[in-house]
Amino acid sequence: MGELKARRSVSPLVRNAISLMVSSMGSAGIGIVFWGVAAHLVSVENIGRASAELSAMGLLASLASLSLGSTFIRFLPVSGNRTRQLVARSYGACTSIALILSLIYVAAGLGHRFLPTAFAWRALFVVVVTFWVVFVLQDNALTGLRATKWVPVENVLFGIAKLALLPLFIIVVPNQGIFLAWSAPVFFAVALVTRYLFRTLIPQHESESRGRSLLPSGKEITSLLAAQGATQLVGIMSSMLMPLIVISRLGATVNGYFYLPWTITVSFSSLIWSVSTSFLVEAAHDPSTMRLHVDRTVRLTLLMLVPGVAVAIALAPDVLRIFGATYAEHGTTLLRLLLVCLPGTAVTSFFTSFLWLERRLWVLAVRQLAEAATFLGTTLLLIGHFGLLAVGIASLITEVLQAVMFFPGAIRRYRMVHSETGWKPRDAR
Repeated sequence: MGELKARRSVSPLVRNAISLMVSSMGSAGIGIVFWGVAAHLVSVENIGRASAELSAMGLLASLASLSLGSTFIRFLPVSGNRTRQLVARSYGACTSIALILSLIYVAAGLGHRFLPTAFAWRALFVVVVTFWVVFVLQDNALTGLRATKWVPVENVLFGIAKLALLPLFIIVVPNQGIFLAWSAPVFFAVALVTRYLFRTLIPQHESESRGRSLLPSGKEITSLLAAQGATQLVGIMSSMLMPLIVISRLGATVNGYFYLPWTITVSFSSLIWSVSTSFLVEAAHDPSTMRLHVDRTVRLTLLMLVPGVAVAIALAPDVLRIFGATYAEHGTTLLRLLLVCLPGTAVTSFFTSFLWLERRLWVLAVRQLAEAATFLGTTLLLIGHFGLLAVGIASLITEVLQAVMFFPGAIRRYRMVHSETGWKPRDAR
């Protein structure tokens, strides 16, 4: 009866996935316009420095988040009367760690290639990192509490605000205008969403739970966080560190040519992860319709991935010409190589959702460690000879590794869901 009812109604999985995809597409579209405007207002070298500074900010915030974003998505649907406690403690821990990490990063001079030397700018960088970790977590909190409709509203408004501020800040402070425009709206976004979470959404969620909570024990949560933290650290090494590696090995100008294809591909990856995120939330919330959740996830992913990647590969040079002819000249081949790798991302995201539902994150951590070692090792080995193309070649090699490691497990679980015995998340067993 549960599956029949789900078939006759609009699936929350589809609604949430569409909301997250709209958020990703809106952010990506505005982001392309943002970098296009910036590319016509400042030099390629300035683009390279700004992208490295933003990457460092994202890197530190991701490290400080302790992988709690994924924890929110998996466990907030079943957190019940412990929701406020979980979110509040998570925010407190992550902001404290963000403050400490950013202070160490600045004091150690690790960003000397792109951070301004003035104390005020470095202090601002620390403050922004501290707020950015909350900005990262709050989307996951909204998603886990099934208020996904507000995620695109928040992110599109954030994108519009930073785009509107860009010309003004570049005129006032040319060298730091991009960073300021990107960072300033985050303070308002954090204030508004935090107020909504704690005054409206969390009390409503706790009231509906009627005093029940299916959160695992503190010991198990700690183990899961440690495993996911290791996994996330590996992901950061193979993603956010890359712009910092490029600027270190090839310089700020080449990093400017690299960052735009990289950003476009990350935007496509976000769309894929949006579908898997929605699947994870709905599977945790309502495991009785698991087969429908899986089928809709696979269909949505294929519907988005196949035509999207094909069109993007064909139009790669035209997209990069938005930023200028030199960006198309230096970045087209890299962009196409990175786009070809997206099927591996789809397999990984689907398989990862199952491992979260099974609470087997140490398996994921070990497998992704091998993937990251391949990606980073190949890039560093080839970058001196192939330049930017080393990143694309390393991505292709890594995709083959992903297929070997993740695809069989994903297929096995897909078949289990469709078997007579079925498959259920650990909460429902």
